[in-house]
Amino acid sequence: MPPVFHLDDYDDCMINPQGLYCFVDINLVSDSPNEVLVMIQRYSAQTKKHFNHSQLHHGKCVTQKCKKYIQDLNETDLISNHHLTTALEGCFNESLWQDYRLKTRVSHVFCVDNKKEVVFDAGDIALGVFIFIVLALNVIGSLYDVVLIKGNKNQVNKFQIKYNLYFTRLKIILIAVFLSKTQCLIILLPIFRTITMMCVIYCHSLMMFAFEPENPHHIEQLYDNILHYIFLNGFLVVQTFFIISGCLISYKLELYAEKHKVKWNLIPLAILMTWIKLTPSYMIILAISTTWLRHAGTGPFWEISVAKEVEDCRQNGWTNLLYINNYMVNSQCLGQSWYLGAAMQLSIVGYIVCVLPNTVKVRNIALTILFVIGVITPAVHTYYQDLDAVLMITPETARVFEGNPTFNYVYRMGHTNITNFIVGIVLGYSIYRWQKTGETFQRYKKHRYLLLLTFPSIIGMMFIGSVFYLDHLNAPVLVKAIYAGIVKPIYGIIMSVLIIAAVFKLENVYRAIFESSIWRIPAKLTYCAYIIHVTIIRAVVGNRTTLATFSNINMIEFSLACISLTFILSVPFWLLINTPLTQLLKSCVSCLLQMKEAHGTEKDSRTDKNSIILEVKNEIQKEVAENVAS
Repeated sequence: MPPVFHLDDYDDCMINPQGLYCFVDINLVSDSPNEVLVMIQRYSAQTKKHFNHSQLHHGKCVTQKCKKYIQDLNETDLISNHHLTTALEGCFNESLWQDYRLKTRVSHVFCVDNKKEVVFDAGDIALGVFIFIVLALNVIGSLYDVVLIKGNKNQVNKFQIKYNLYFTRLKIILIAVFLSKTQCLIILLPIFRTITMMCVIYCHSLMMFAFEPENPHHIEQLYDNILHYIFLNGFLVVQTFFIISGCLISYKLELYAEKHKVKWNLIPLAILMTWIKLTPSYMIILAISTTWLRHAGTGPFWEISVAKEVEDCRQNGWTNLLYINNYMVNSQCLGQSWYLGAAMQLSIVGYIVCVLPNTVKVRNIALTILFVIGVITPAVHTYYQDLDAVLMITPETARVFEGNPTFNYVYRMGHTNITNFIVGIVLGYSIYRWQKTGETFQRYKKHRYLLLLTFPSIIGMMFIGSVFYLDHLNAPVLVKAIYAGIVKPIYGIIMSVLIIAAVFKLENVYRAIFESSIWRIPAKLTYCAYIIHVTIIRAVVGNRTTLATFSNINMIEFSLACISLTFILSVPFWLLINTPLTQLLKSCVSCLLQMKEAHGTEKDSRTDKNSIILEVKNEIQKEVAENVAS
């Protein structure tokens, strides 16, 4: 068969000032019955495991390989999509007819030349000014803290103390990370999130081999190896994020209720603080994706890897800031941010169901109803829309993911992910109650070795999902609906058992891994890593000028490189952008609340300046000590 992917030498083509390089999607056709085309169509019909070999994706140096087809075209004709398409079809027909007696129809063309000028618009300039201001405030705040405050303790500004590089904060974090032996829920859960985050980056890094494989047949053969279904069905690990989010909401509300009365007016404040925690960094990455990212490079795969996302962000980026982007079907703007939309929506539901009920009985009824809804809705979507039981990562859908109906209608929606969020809320309440009553589960410790089966059980669930990839199996829609409804809650229950075992020290194998201090610092960076990792991977893939040879070694090498690069870049992003902006917004909200409480009263104008410094530093220390890994 003709190669599905092929690239002419990009650098050799573009070294010519008049060089024109086009990446073309072409469909194979024939004017008469053709045995080769029939064979290709039959092979491609096995969509679960095979690429579409009847559609080729070739990069062609037009000025070198198609000279006789463009020699009569002027510069205006080359810009014209119609004339260029006709010339490319003639060029491809020549080679394919000689080798396979096939013809082509060009369906999409993306061309690069040396004449394109880089034009910066108002959005590019505005983002540059904003980033400069943020970095300048970091420097000014740090100098103010180091030079002026330490030199003259009478000159104090609470906001400026808040807005610096947090050298004191960093020292406290490092001490807490490596010396603290406290094994509480607030420390352990982010460690689960860190491990899950690394798995997510690993899976997303395989994007390179989906976009530009040199040996696609080797990728197709992987579907016959059962071990690789761990990665193909690895979508389940994302449910860990929802479990952790729900658990932290209920657990922290119980801690808050120890010293405060929980009232309904806590709901808007909690939602606002969640928005503040998520939005500043998210907004910066969204702004970069709509402006600077389109200038970050070029290459044969630039359009499919980067340009589509940039264009979609410029049109639909407002839905991301409103956290409704996960309900925008076929949206490709920051594809990984579907989780942020679902998390924000579920957080609102969580605060309402945890705060509003007057009694525990009413709250439990509400949680039960939501859990049942979360089980039913994926099954209903799957049944009535005839979707896949699992998120099928086929060779073709991995390339154009936004067209996957199962991803659009089940995987990314908020209401279809509510099950494990409710499981997390119940888990948080249960752990708090058991800690208060001094429960140690001593009577179960003789069976603690059964807890070692939790991780194999999760792996086993991924293997079970692989049956839907079998060519000869066309599962009834009812079976697919039942599986889609129960797979998430089963995973949530298994993961909850694992978390309980770690918190209450019921076993010593997995717990030794989770309690390792090596996870503590990455745990602080997981949110930054989540929002930037896909942008990094897309930019790397878009700038490649050669096909990627898929092998286990190359896959592991590139994945580890992506994980390392993501967390390395997350450090300055967290220090210079995420933490200062978030703390600044929190300070503004805190001051507004204090002004509201102090309305009608006159504050003492002779407040001791040194006490303000001490207050702020104690505030930072207390926050870090309590939330060092949250």
